[in-house]
Amino acid sequence: MYLCPEPKKLELNGGYYYFTVGEEPEISEKITPMLSHKESYRITIDAKGVHIEGASDVGVYYARLTLKQIRMNYRGCLPYLYIYDEPEYSYRGFMIDSCRHFFTAAEIKRMIDGAALFKFNKFHFHLSDDQGFRVEIESYPQLTTVGSVRPSSDFGRGENDKNPYGGYYTKAELKEIVDYCKERYIEVIPEFDIPGHTSAVVASYPELSCKGEKIDPKTTAGIFSDILCGGNPETLKMIKAVTDEMCEIFTGKYFHIGGDEAPKKNWNMCPVCKEKIQELGLKNSEELHGWLVNEVAMHLKKKGKKTICWNEAIRGGNVEHDSVTVAWWMDKTNATLNWANGGNPTIVESFTPYYADYPYGMHSLKSVYLYNPRKIKGLTSLGAASIIGIESPVWTEYIRDFKKLSQMCFPRWIAVADTAWNGNDNKNYAKFLKNVAFYCDILKEYGIVCADEGEWNILPHNRLSQMASFFGNVLSKGFVEQLLHKD
Repeated sequence: MYLCPEPKKLELNGGYYYFTVGEEPEISEKITPMLSHKESYRITIDAKGVHIEGASDVGVYYARLTLKQIRMNYRGCLPYLYIYDEPEYSYRGFMIDSCRHFFTAAEIKRMIDGAALFKFNKFHFHLSDDQGFRVEIESYPQLTTVGSVRPSSDFGRGENDKNPYGGYYTKAELKEIVDYCKERYIEVIPEFDIPGHTSAVVASYPELSCKGEKIDPKTTAGIFSDILCGGNPETLKMIKAVTDEMCEIFTGKYFHIGGDEAPKKNWNMCPVCKEKIQELGLKNSEELHGWLVNEVAMHLKKKGKKTICWNEAIRGGNVEHDSVTVAWWMDKTNATLNWANGGNPTIVESFTPYYADYPYGMHSLKSVYLYNPRKIKGLTSLGAASIIGIESPVWTEYIRDFKKLSQMCFPRWIAVADTAWNGNDNKNYAKFLKNVAFYCDILKEYGIVCADEGEWNILPHNRLSQMASFFGNVLSKGFVEQLLHKD
């Protein structure tokens, strides 16, 4: 029987419960609050039918999902069995970037359907970046009239287009996506990335930057110095207004404010930022960044939200520990390691191997499946216990169509889902491969095209050529080899 993720406990008891093909089997459901986790469930199949117990409505839902998978394996019958199941992590996430390349609400729903089948419960929706702002905001309308359209697309690797490129989601479309996810017990977590990755915001409102110069949304990938002015009170006013409108759409408990890759070159030269640093008694621009995070987190807390930020946001050392959850993607400073080891909530979405936009030759299916987020070098037992969940992002500079998007994510997201639900104690890669092959066929019915099986684990002698092709002339052969060795 092919199940993904596999239940914590599965006992086959011999015999089959038969029912007429095309009809529903007898199913009884009840809430059993004493089960250990709100997402826990039990399934018993015997001669009387199917009996489902869940610790809550969501537990019952996950029992139905497992039953759905069981039924995919059989026709007109179900095996007598007992299942007890509960998740390893409370946060089981996937992220889609619709800024670099835009995906329609219908396409996003198809990705949600695929993820939901494997018990993901968090959809991190990356909606603002240098190359486009993607949310309808009434209080700052130029964010979409100006910020949603870049003059061209110059990403390279065959992704160049000299025509203007744009798109954004209306509030009605986003509410529809939120409701769609609620039906699948998935929380949508919006990301409004600040203060960096804000070229599209600065293009819309140049007065919010340190220089006040008119720019366009960026047409290439990269890290840019056109960030919001940290000392300008109008910056915080705009951030609060935008988050207020987004909170009306996204009704879950989490809100992501980015905070990554924000070079402080302009802040270090800006008299307004310097004055703000002095006024607040801060040491430097990194602490100004931390202050801004705290201000936004406090504002969101008043609205009943928990704040998530990328790990760069805590470099100043002054982000309040009870205010944010840190998303750990890459950190060479040990700030995030110390954060987790201090007992503070952390989500692991490690660049290697959880970034789904890189070639399978770099982040293979096997490496994703076997990766243990609680075994990061330097994590203490407290640090490991502070990992509340994991997430796999897909960035779309080099992904312009749905087929490519789904191929990069699937089947890797199935491997992420397995770890998110089951942890790392009982990994069996050979068995997992058989399960994955089964569900790649199933996903075709959802309109999702998985990567070909020959790509999942590229042979060593082919990995270098695949990665060299992906990176083009950007990286030297020696550096690519170092990446391969590290992976």
